Amino acid sequence: MTNFTGLAGNPALFFRPVALYGSFIVGFLDDLKRQADALKAQQTGDSASLERNSALTEAACKTVFSYLNNLAPQLNVLKPASHARFTLDRQNAFDALRLSDFRVDSRRKQLRRDEVFEFLVLHWQLKSGRMLQLMKDFLPDIEKLESKLRQSGVEVENEAVRNPDNGKLQGRRYTFVADFHGSVRITPLHDSASLRFQLQNLDGFEAISLELPAIDVGSARMDELARWIAGQPHAFLKDSQNLRRTEA
Repeated sequence: MTNFTGLAGNPALFFRPVALYGSFIVGFLDDLKRQADALKAQQTGDSASLERNSALTEAACKTVFSYLNNLAPQLNVLKPASHARFTLDRQNAFDALRLSDFRVDSRRKQLRRDEVFEFLVLHWQLKSGRMLQLMKDFLPDIEKLESKLRQSGVEVENEAVRNPDNGKLQGRRYTFVADFHGSVRITPLHDSASLRFQLQNLDGFEAISLELPAIDVGSARMDELARWIAGQPHAFLKDSQNLRRTEA
């Protein structure tokens, strides 16, 4: 027969595993609590950082909106001449086109608990008033012209030209008034406290995109943009980020 007297005489042998298990539970819960507290602190910090970034971005947007609304009427009176050459093909290029019909658009959206700017746009036209009808019969010439026409913003009648005798395709005919469009579109990136600028047809048929920290977008920077639009030397692109030019 087994003798349990020795075991019964030492109660610690029975209670020690329970005590150890209890220590394990308390230690694990403490560790979970520390992890949870650290995560909550990080989330609170992240939220505060996002709020600060959003406030900086909105302040910059308000500056831009006010500036553009004051700039557009002045440019509509002055109608500055563009410094760029707008080339459709070897026979059709336009110099010193006057910029006119400036207008400002904007839209707002909901971001977290606040209403903020979604985008701001300054539009204008570069009018020549010339009616053109261009015929292209070589695929690379067709592709090149169509790219420039898309970039220009003109409304185009595009039709296939066929041989009247056999119906064979001879090329394509493009009919349009050579009145082009330009714009500056500003998209706020609230979480990163920056603004993305997308510029159309300032230096010819091309698109330019770049980003600037919101804190750098004030009246001085907007003055440089106004100089660029007015065809004067400018430093708008200085220290810009993610600069990209795409020619049509």
